[in-house]
Amino acid sequence: MSKENGLPVRSYWEYVLPALAIVSLLISCAFVSSKKIFWNDELYSYYFTSDPSFTGMLAAFHDKINNTPFLYFLLGWTWDKAFGSSELSLRLFSSLGMCAALVATWVVVRRHFRFWATATGVLGIFCTSEVILIQNAEARMYGLFIALCAAGLLLYDQFYRQSRPTTKLLVLNACVHMAIIHTHLFGGFYSGTILVALLVSDWFFNTFRLKIYLSIVLSWFTILLYIPSFLIQADAGKPRTWLPEPLLRDLLDMLNFGASPFLHQTLLVILLILSVCLFFAKEAVRSAGIVVPEPVTESRSKVPIMVFALSFVLLPIFIWIISKTIKPILWDRYMIPSALGWVIMLAYFSSKLLSIPPFRKQLYFGAGRYKYLPTLTFLFSVLVLSSYFLSRPLLYARSFGKQFKPGRNETPVRYKNLPIVVQFSRPFLERIHYAPNPERYYFITDWEVAVDKHSGLFSPQEYKHLVAIKRNYPEIFKDNILTTEEFLQRYDRFLVLDHPDYKRKCPPAPKGLEEAREWTDVHCPRWVEMRLLNNDDYKVTFLNDDHWFAVLLVERRKN
Repeated sequence: MSKENGLPVRSYWEYVLPALAIVSLLISCAFVSSKKIFWNDELYSYYFTSDPSFTGMLAAFHDKINNTPFLYFLLGWTWDKAFGSSELSLRLFSSLGMCAALVATWVVVRRHFRFWATATGVLGIFCTSEVILIQNAEARMYGLFIALCAAGLLLYDQFYRQSRPTTKLLVLNACVHMAIIHTHLFGGFYSGTILVALLVSDWFFNTFRLKIYLSIVLSWFTILLYIPSFLIQADAGKPRTWLPEPLLRDLLDMLNFGASPFLHQTLLVILLILSVCLFFAKEAVRSAGIVVPEPVTESRSKVPIMVFALSFVLLPIFIWIISKTIKPILWDRYMIPSALGWVIMLAYFSSKLLSIPPFRKQLYFGAGRYKYLPTLTFLFSVLVLSSYFLSRPLLYARSFGKQFKPGRNETPVRYKNLPIVVQFSRPFLERIHYAPNPERYYFITDWEVAVDKHSGLFSPQEYKHLVAIKRNYPEIFKDNILTTEEFLQRYDRFLVLDHPDYKRKCPPAPKGLEEAREWTDVHCPRWVEMRLLNNDDYKVTFLNDDHWFAVLLVERRKN
């Protein structure tokens, strides 16, 4: 057994745990996919990646459908052509990104911390984090995003193990940062945060490495290629974006161990219990006269990785300030790479709390009944935590409720042949994709209704998304997305699926991310109220709300 930075370097058996974690994440993805239909955002990914024409996908990307850089769709389109467009296929692409991020993070963290602390940090986040477990089974770009940021962490750490990086390493670093900023709009924040961490750490070591900094900064200039598409995409968020202004509580939740989407609440309790057990085991060893030498570590060697961790954990503060002063952009999944910072922080605190070195000769030879206590305690701790971590993705998948394909028996039988207007884009898109009779479902685009101050933050963006989808995929949506005039000219009698309280009004300026999660004060479609309820030409009759939606029957009055 050799040593590196005062830490023992063990054999490849240590990778059994991360390998099992990967299996757990992949199985979780498969189980969730078997119970979950594509939802609104995933369908946006599906339209792009399943497009049979690459040029057609490029044209759609350049429109107001996805406000996201291009790399995910490029790789996703290639993946789709190799493995198909099913829910499982597209979600496995995301899950494999999570797995790649787990491995890269494990490699880095293990260089600085002992095995148990590494396992606690890496598995404690990747196997329990709410935001990771959700995105592990979603056909979106977040698996790729965190994987690329983990690659950035790997190179960042390598720069402190290799004082004079080779040209090859610098070029690779530039490519990784280029990929980060072309995967998500927050990529620039995280690439910039890595640069800041480099500058701070180099300042601590009284060094200046211009070539490394330039390899990052020069990669940013490639974003100029994306600006024409970004300006078009960004227009979808005008005159207002769907995210409300965050509260201070929203920021504190991001940083709070007990409320953070990056940490599971029970993790703190488990660590405290195990630290108490190990504390008493250590005291028992001392009372038995067994001398256990403290591990030799180089605290200065941990400076760069701790700077990196703090930078990623604290980045939400910067984004919160932007959200308060410029435009609301704070949302947990957008900041999924911050989970890497939490991994390092958790590994660091675990190494401090649980510091009994396992498997040392001194633990096997001593007097009395405490001879094997430290080793047994350590093995018990590893067994308990490992079992908990590895089971969490599977328990999440098991608890995930079965989602049934929409469009079956959701309206009274006697109206089964009537067209149905769906007031929300998400259930509309789901029905177009899954319903046995998608031709029955319609979405009405009416700009005056969408921009009404009581229609909610999301309505203008929803309008632009659906118009753009129809423009790019007319073979799917040509006859299902219509203006008010087009639809009312066609039909005198139809059904509407609306909010249960279909007369409700959204507040003009809701605040707090809880409002966005609940969605009730963010989206209040008012087409029925503005175009039908106050129109003497139409009679609106409430039928039922058996499937959450208020089912309304609309009939044109005879003159």
